[in-house]
Amino acid sequence: MASSSRSETTRRQLCLAAETLVAQSGIGVATLRAVAIAAGQKNTAAVSYHFGSVEELLRAVIDMRLRDTEAERARMIRESGPSLEDVDAFTAWRCMMRPYFLLDDEQTPHAHIRFMMHMSAAGLLSDPFDARIPRPGAPSIAALLERLHAALAWLPPQLGRVRIALAGTMMWNAVALFDKHGFGEEQPALEMETLLTDVEKLVRLVLSAPA
Repeated sequence: MASSSRSETTRRQLCLAAETLVAQSGIGVATLRAVAIAAGQKNTAAVSYHFGSVEELLRAVIDMRLRDTEAERARMIRESGPSLEDVDAFTAWRCMMRPYFLLDDEQTPHAHIRFMMHMSAAGLLSDPFDARIPRPGAPSIAALLERLHAALAWLPPQLGRVRIALAGTMMWNAVALFDKHGFGEEQPALEMETLLTDVEKLVRLVLSAPA
């Protein structure tokens, strides 16, 4: 049992190190050796031992964060109403996305957001809004995606997918800019909650605008 616990701790440390390296400097810096050193591992073959390859490690980062945010998504779903089938597209989108921005990042604020942006830019991120893709440890994601697509069924399918992707990109970029520039050096600091609420208003418009 103790050995299993140590293994899980090591796997998480490697995932966090990879997430931070990619968030700060891009996919190219996440080599087997660099990740192991950043995670404080004396054995630089630790990534190969636990994951097999950098590609599998990066997929494990996504799965880890899905599990980390599952409880918050489930809570938001419960509070959204008696039935998920009754919620609108914006509410489904908000339940799906907002937990990522509430993560208590152990190393770098909102590292996962920038990690996902680098993964997407490198073409290594499968469609995050495809309900058919298995997401271990996060059953709420599939339910929310199905509801989101159903709520946008009045749009042509391709246009609906574009709007969903645009909504996610708007939020990711806003938070990345917030972390990079602060938005408060020459004026009163902007609170993260204020930023999220403001961008969510724009997302609601994107998802509900006439075709």
